[in-house]
Amino acid sequence: MRTHPWRCAFGLIVLTVLSLLAVFFDTAHAMVTIWNSSETFTHGYIIAPISLWLIWQQRKALALLSPRPSWLGLLALASAVFLWLLGELAGAQVVMQYALAAMIPATVLALLGWPVVRTILFPLLFLLLAVPFGDAFIDPLMNLTADFTVAALQVTNIPVFREGNTLTLPTGVWSVVEACSGVRYLIASVTLGIIYAYLTYRSIWRRLAFVLAAIAVPIFANGVRAYMIVMIGHLSGMKYAVGIDHLIYGWLFFGLVMLLLFWVGNYWREDTQAAATAQDDRDTRAVSCGRLLAFALAAIAVAGSGPAYSAWVKRAMAQQPPVALAEVGVAGWQRTDAFTTWRPEFKNPAAEQTQFLVRNGERAGVYIGFYRNQSQQAELISYSNVLSMPGGKDWHRLNESTLVIQPDNFSVRQNLLAQDNQRLLAWYWYWVGDGFTTSSYVAKGHLAINRLLMRPDDSAVIAVFAPYEEGPRIAASTLQQLIQDALPAIRQQLQEARAR
Repeated sequence: MRTHPWRCAFGLIVLTVLSLLAVFFDTAHAMVTIWNSSETFTHGYIIAPISLWLIWQQRKALALLSPRPSWLGLLALASAVFLWLLGELAGAQVVMQYALAAMIPATVLALLGWPVVRTILFPLLFLLLAVPFGDAFIDPLMNLTADFTVAALQVTNIPVFREGNTLTLPTGVWSVVEACSGVRYLIASVTLGIIYAYLTYRSIWRRLAFVLAAIAVPIFANGVRAYMIVMIGHLSGMKYAVGIDHLIYGWLFFGLVMLLLFWVGNYWREDTQAAATAQDDRDTRAVSCGRLLAFALAAIAVAGSGPAYSAWVKRAMAQQPPVALAEVGVAGWQRTDAFTTWRPEFKNPAAEQTQFLVRNGERAGVYIGFYRNQSQQAELISYSNVLSMPGGKDWHRLNESTLVIQPDNFSVRQNLLAQDNQRLLAWYWYWVGDGFTTSSYVAKGHLAINRLLMRPDDSAVIAVFAPYEEGPRIAASTLQQLIQDALPAIRQQLQEARAR
């Protein structure tokens, strides 16, 4: 007597997904840790329950279908596992987490087939929203918020002086920090907007239009919110909107904006229309439980291949010897005493070196942080690896931009740094694959490919810096001269360190 295909398929899909979570436990645990530690991503806890509820809503349509294992699903799963492997080797957690989230739809495709996946495609893709992603937008959103606030203050004839993301008004000083970026509002709005669009509309164009509105509206509203808070503080003589009420006003305003967005979107709702059912998808042909089991075991084996290869690579990389950096000799420059207490906030390099130099009375410094046998605790590219974080009472970043130095067409990341009344101009870039880049994505890609092919993962960050007072123009000229004089020696030193 043949078992009903859905009984066997349901049990196997649950066991296979649980096996995936066990195999990639560290990646899943890292996601949950971020949900716990950051209010921005606490919505991750409700993504899976919502997805399951949406799948349950399709139970009648699913009952018309029969599970049909798919080789295409195993190929999709293998692709997701390979993506996870690249992320693991490069130390890119967000790539690993997206890959893990993508493995679940791929597993469903492998065991149940395309007709089933097409029926529940949105709930499966909705799982991608559980990945805590959005930190990359913080700096651009901070700059956009500062731009909007300054423009609005100028339009309303309020005098304001801007240095980086610090705004000085006659009544006080405001800093546009991470919490002011609006990334929390944006992520919450996009999540709510996507689920609302799916449940409320049938047309793909209306769904897309509402999601785009859910992206644009909170960005604009956050600028308005920042301006209103500054104005409340300014008009009250810095009595209101400078403490906890600052956050309260922000969330109340966000709630009002979202309520208005959904109220407007309600005028074009289509959820009262009956959803079309594709009758040609009816498929009641039974499939053996043994075939489903074979695909489930194959899926688990494919998933396990990624961590197995990663462990093998790490064991081989761990045998690399320690590294030492020799002093860089720069023609025309002499060693001098330290002129600043600032140090880059790059964590746990295998070796590092700071030199203070002088030439014709112009002072500058060179910092090199060298990384070898990289791990999550000691890696070149990380969100926490910066020259200085924005905000804070110690050295902090006023702004960051990318600069192309002429005539050499050499790119650097430029930071303006401050501590009390001291100012530093700092440029930095990465050395990976025997070449220079300012792109963290290029650096991560090089690292992943090198480790995948069992090549050394040696890489470094190079920073040059100089003090300034009235403006950074003279400091920029000093740094450009330093790069021109020191770059060949720096490249040679890095190559020698790798060879040793």
